Amino acid sequence: MEERMTVGTILRERREAKGLTREEAAQATRIKPVFLQAMEEDDYRFLPDELYIVRFLLEYAAFLGLETTALRTQFVRQVSHAQAAGTAGLGLKEPLQVSLRRLLPGALFLIAIVPILIIGYSLYTQGGRPAPTAPGPPLAGISPSEEAAALPAPTQEASALLTSAAEGHLLRVQATDLTWLAVTIDGREVRDVLLQPGDTIQWRAQEGFLLTVGNAGGIRLSLDGRELPPLGGSGEVLRNIPIPPQIEFPGE
Repeated sequence: MEERMTVGTILRERREAKGLTREEAAQATRIKPVFLQAMEEDDYRFLPDELYIVRFLLEYAAFLGLETTALRTQFVRQVSHAQAAGTAGLGLKEPLQVSLRRLLPGALFLIAIVPILIIGYSLYTQGGRPAPTAPGPPLAGISPSEEAAALPAPTQEASALLTSAAEGHLLRVQATDLTWLAVTIDGREVRDVLLQPGDTIQWRAQEGFLLTVGNAGGIRLSLDGRELPPLGGSGEVLRNIPIPPQIEFPGE
C-alpha cells in the first residue's frame, strides 16, 4: 500500500479496478452512495463521529478485498497528520458542545407564552365568566343521558391539545443542505440518518430527544408545530443537544 496515496484514492482505485460503479458498490455493501463518495474523496465533514467513519471504512475495504488493519492504520495516520498541520484536508472537525444559551431565548418565550395562551383560551371558551366550582343540580325533566347530549362537543383546538399532551413531543427536521444526524429518543432508542436538501423526517417522543448533528446550519427544526431557533452555522458539528432544551435523561 503506497503511503503517498490517500485512503480515499486507494478505495476508489480498487473499486474501479474491479469494474464497479459507485452505485453498484453501494447496492452490494448497503452503504449509501453519498457515504462511499465521501470516503473516496476523503471528505468526512458530515460524519461527525469517527466511529461511524471507521465502521463504514472497514466494511467498504473488506468488500473491495483490501487489508483492513493496514487501511485503518493509514487512516488514523492520515487524520493525525491533517490535524497536526492544522489543515482541513479530511474535513474532520473537533466536536463542539452546544451552549444551551443558544436555545434559551426560545425556551423562555415558550415558558412565558404558554400559560397566557391557556388562560386566554379558558376565558374565551367560558365567555369571560369564572368556571363553576361545583356541578349544579340536574335540569328538571331532563334525563342524565339527555343532559350529557346537550353538552357542547370539544372544539378542534381542545382536541388537538389533548392529543398532543397524550402523545408527547413531535420533532420535525427539514434539511436545507446535506446533513448527517443521530437522534436519541427518550434516552433509549437511537437512529441515524443522512438527509439530502429538501428531505423531511419526524420522530415522536414522550419525554424528549438528544441530537448529534454534522451540519448544524443545514437543518430547520420544529417541535410540536413550533419552529425552533437555528442550532448553529453551516458545517458546525454539535453533539447531545437536548430538545426540549430543559430535558434531562436518567444517568446524565
